[in-house]
Parts: sequence; structure tokens; C-alpha cells
Amino acid sequence: MDLTSQTERWALWSVQARNFAKRENFIDAVARMKLVRSSIAEALAGVADSAQKARLEALLARANEQLADLQAQYDAWHAEIAARRQHTIDSAEEEMARPLPHQAE
Repeated sequence: MDLTSQTERWALWSVQARNFAKRENFIDAVARMKLVRSSIAEALAGVADSAQKARLEALLARANEQLADLQAQYDAWHAEIAARRQHTIDSAEEEMARPLPHQAE
């Protein structure tokens, strides 16, 4: 497979990861960027030309940066969900103590 088609594939996967993140599907966004990163790293291992190697190293650095950003968004999203869940758990006793809105006859 030539490097041009791989570069196009990486660009497509990066766009897909950003679109996943826009829909708050951070799990798939992070997984997609990890795929981009690992694919670039594999291609980098097989390149001997210094110009292509420098270009791939720049792409790998960009992929790592995007992955870190997506991971931070995922962590914030996950922490928000965990806080809501803990609030529900903490307020369960109070909610159970309240009378039901419609009393059984």
C-alpha cells in the first residue's frame, strides 16, 4: 500500500474521530485516534527515506496531540457522568423517605 492512500485513510479516520467527539461518542473517538496513531507508527517503522520519516513523525505528533485532547474530553465527560450517578446514589435515601404521590387505597 502506498503512503498516499495511507495518509488519506489517516485523514479520514481523524475526521471520523472528531465527528464521534462532536456527538459525545468519546469512546469511539479515542479508539479511532488510537488506530490512527498505531497505523502511523507502523508505517514509520517501515520507512527509510528521511523526508518521509520526518513527515510521518510530524503526523504522529499531531495524532498524539489529538488523542490527548480526545482523552481529556472523554475523562471530563466520564467524570460528569460519575458525579451525576453518585448524586443519585447519595440522594436515594431521602427520595425513599418521601411519600408516594398517589397513596394506595
